[in-house]
Amino acid sequence: MTLKDATMPTSQRPADAELLYRLRTRQDELLPEIPLKAIADKIARTAGYNFYPNKLRRIESGATRASDLDYAWAAWAVGASVSQVEEVGLPEAARLLRDIIDKHSAKDVTSVLSSDVTPDAVMSHFRQRIEEIRTTPGFTAEERASMEEFLTAQMELLLQSVGRQIEMLRAR
Repeated sequence: MTLKDATMPTSQRPADAELLYRLRTRQDELLPEIPLKAIADKIARTAGYNFYPNKLRRIESGATRASDLDYAWAAWAVGASVSQVEEVGLPEAARLLRDIIDKHSAKDVTSVLSSDVTPDAVMSHFRQRIEEIRTTPGFTAEERASMEEFLTAQMELLLQSVGRQIEMLRAR
């Protein structure tokens, strides 16, 4: 845990704050933590309202109490399940999370994809974008690293969301 990610020790955080922090930093997995900015951007894009990294940092640390709606979006973005949110004592946030999952996960993705979208084509496109980031003239090393990190984090978030969805469907 770094100072920029939390203002109080894990043992002093409320359970709801600890859940968000643990899932975002992937303490139970052998994966790098998801950047606060990537989570905030995902929420802002999908929810349609500004959600800033510092807001998430304050919620995770327990310094700020989130509204049920903000908590539900944050929980969705880090891949929390409805039952996990219920277990930390936020039944209204859990209900909102269920609605968010239903609205943003139940769409038939195949109806909006072109027929040439295959796993190989998606992987090829990803590799092309990484190569473009690495070779386009005029970018600083810091800009390249930031863009590559952001793209990779977004891909990981998407894959993690699908994995959580699969887990939820298996559990029913």
